[in-house]
Amino acid sequence: MKWKLKDILMVAIVGVLFSFLFLGANYIGTALIAVLTPFGLNMLAYQIIYGVWFMAATFATYVIQKRGVGLVAEMLAAIIEMMMGGMFGVSTLVSGFFQGLGCELGFAAFRYKRFDWSSMILSSIICAVLTFFIPEYFFYGYSEYPVSILAVMLVLRVISSIIFTGIVSKLIGDGLAKAGVLRGYALGMKQDLPEEVE
Repeated sequence: MKWKLKDILMVAIVGVLFSFLFLGANYIGTALIAVLTPFGLNMLAYQIIYGVWFMAATFATYVIQKRGVGLVAEMLAAIIEMMMGGMFGVSTLVSGFFQGLGCELGFAAFRYKRFDWSSMILSSIICAVLTFFIPEYFFYGYSEYPVSILAVMLVLRVISSIIFTGIVSKLIGDGLAKAGVLRGYALGMKQDLPEEVE
């Protein structure tokens, strides 16, 4: 579980690349707000794409397969996003911490021994639920919404997280591993194993 130099470099690359994705998602969320506001559904806008903000954590953990990777990658991406002028300012760091923590809890449930669909999906669900009830509930005034609206928001966030954080992140990792890009990392090495051993 000890980190090597290549692990640090990969986390840095993931943090930088996903920070741009996070920043872009901010503007997509703003556009969705504009579309949904006339229908009185503006509070659902960000929930539709919320899973994007958890991707750095699960992707990095899936590739490197060591504890702490998700938290560090997510925090780094959050710091860079904030420094590039992300619209949520310092609160981005708090959100990033809980996003990374949610990822870690998902893999910790399997004692960091399973890096597959089960651990990816569980991590995505924990990320969604944890961030909904701890930072965002207090930061963004969720307590003002009726329970029915909160339920819809949470369901949308969980679905978004499963799609982006669990499924898309895993598919990207698998694709890169099969292409030979991740040789030297745990995920890439698994691709090189004979099928019966894997």
